[in-house]
Amino acid sequence: MIENIALTKQRNTITTMRDINDQSIMEFQLLLSHENWEDTFMEDDANISFNKFLNIYLRIFQSCFIKKRKSSNTVSKPWITKGIKTSCNRKRELCFKARDSNELEHKLYYKHYCKILSKVINEATKLYYKDIIMKSKNKMKAHGILYIKK
Repeated sequence: MIENIALTKQRNTITTMRDINDQSIMEFQLLLSHENWEDTFMEDDANISFNKFLNIYLRIFQSCFIKKRKSSNTVSKPWITKGIKTSCNRKRELCFKARDSNELEHKLYYKHYCKILSKVINEATKLYYKDIIMKSKNKMKAHGILYIKK
């Protein structure tokens, strides 16, 4: 029995976003231009005028830019440290520099940085999973579960 061990879990995250593209923008502009705004601007009370404007605007906005739900499966990787994230961002920057530059020094430095980062990531994963196995009472079961999760 494995106790008090945080295993990697797969999380389903659902994000909602609006579909905004050239066609929907043109439709939005067209519908706004065809709207009758006289009632809105002829109102004496500013609050009522604003509420009418906002209702019309939001109705058209929501009809043109429809919400889409997207689910993604993300795997939690607790062995990723703040330093590894920083190094990955630095690697990305170096990649752009090496790609845009014709200098051999940039490309060699990028390759060297990638090798070091790979070694660091491999060591971090080994240490993390080794620590889990060491803390477990049932070593074989922990090893089997971790083998499946990797």
